[in-house]
Amino acid sequence: TYLPRSTQLNTNQGDPGIMKLSRETISIVVLLCAQQTSAFTVSHKAASRSFACSPYKISRNIIARASTTESLEAFADSLEEDDEAGLFDDVDDVDAIATWQEQLEMLLDPDTPMAKRQILLSDLVSSNESIRQDVQKAVSERNIDPILTPTGKKLQDGTRAVARQITTDIIPGLADIANTISSGRGSSNSIVDELPSLVPKVGERVLDAMRTTAKKNLEILQGDLADPSRIPGRLSKQRSDIEAEVRNIFLETPVGLQEPEYSVIEKGVGYEIRQYEGYTAAATSMSKIGESVSVNDLTSGGAAFNSLAAYLFGANEDEKGMEMTTPVTTTSDGEMRFYLKNDGTMEGFPTPLAVEDKLNEKGAVKLIEVPPARLAVARFTGFVTDGEVARQKDALLSALAADGVEIDVPHGAVVPYFVFQYNPPYTIPIVRRNEIAVPVLAPGEVPAKLEEEWIADDAVDEDEPFIEAPSDVE
Repeated sequence: TYLPRSTQLNTNQGDPGIMKLSRETISIVVLLCAQQTSAFTVSHKAASRSFACSPYKISRNIIARASTTESLEAFADSLEEDDEAGLFDDVDDVDAIATWQEQLEMLLDPDTPMAKRQILLSDLVSSNESIRQDVQKAVSERNIDPILTPTGKKLQDGTRAVARQITTDIIPGLADIANTISSGRGSSNSIVDELPSLVPKVGERVLDAMRTTAKKNLEILQGDLADPSRIPGRLSKQRSDIEAEVRNIFLETPVGLQEPEYSVIEKGVGYEIRQYEGYTAAATSMSKIGESVSVNDLTSGGAAFNSLAAYLFGANEDEKGMEMTTPVTTTSDGEMRFYLKNDGTMEGFPTPLAVEDKLNEKGAVKLIEVPPARLAVARFTGFVTDGEVARQKDALLSALAADGVEIDVPHGAVVPYFVFQYNPPYTIPIVRRNEIAVPVLAPGEVPAKLEEEWIADDAVDEDEPFIEAPSDVE
């Protein structure tokens, strides 16, 4: 077994914070702890307070084997087996970094096991002085930050972000639209002019999706009539789906939705570097060539979203419905994308109903292959507005520059970006998960076009003066 650092006599060279005792010593210690009883309970820190036994959690079947003096030998063996399995590897690390606010949040989490709740409650009681000091500080400074749990801090930050977005972006934007419409000038006329052609195009796809869904529901009804025994299972699944949707109203990341595969390479202050695998996506254009792109344009954004959703729900040549995925991706050049997940039954994804008649046709869906990418990603909450995207992009680029992370763009080019929106529209804004991402280079990597800009072609006249590449400092 193991004893806390405070009871060390000798130090094990493999782990300086743990002392291993001999099997005979284990038997004596456990026997003293278990005297006058045929069963005892050991649980993490509470055990070390009542007797000098392990501060780690021990499973119930182990305890049962140690309930009598005859099973002490087996008990010692089981401890060694659990150590080899890594049962005790990370407990000290978790406890070392957990504040009382984090422990309180874990205690209130309905998914926390009862045994862990007892440990957390004991730890909170022992943190009484720290809690008292933080509460006094919050009262004296009239600032609740010291006593907020991690979730409470997120909600506070989300509330502040939404308030900023409403006052800085949304209200002024609505005022500008109202003034533009009332004066009969500006870009809003172009939006109105597009509605007669855009609405029927998108509406046709939505109707196709509705017909496909109705056909599928009819097939389900016919199957239920042929085999009534499957009705309870289907209703149970529908109930679970509805419950999941209700939970998504309050969740930062929705449950039950697949997203593209990626791995986190490293983390910085306020961002992380991800390596995304390649994937297939359904895409449509939110703007025509030469048009300015705006995430504030609800007409174009809504039309693009409805077109892609209709494709997923059956507006395709195979009339096949597919699972909704996350996130909805918006690119800086005005394209909206839905990640497509293969359920294992498809050789390929169904073809959209209509092919683009011209480049960047609004409302037309196409399938694209998104290549693997290394992206720096920063998270923000609230609404996605032009102003918030600009602020988040500037903050991300500043953080990357401070850490020496190179952006994967040609010299002098505008930095492209992606906006990821994970939540359905009915999720409350203060908990929404939005992300902005920019392409970055791996350490030592150089943009391909950057070298081409400054390497002289062999065919260039030798009499022409050679222009040396300027330094970044200059």
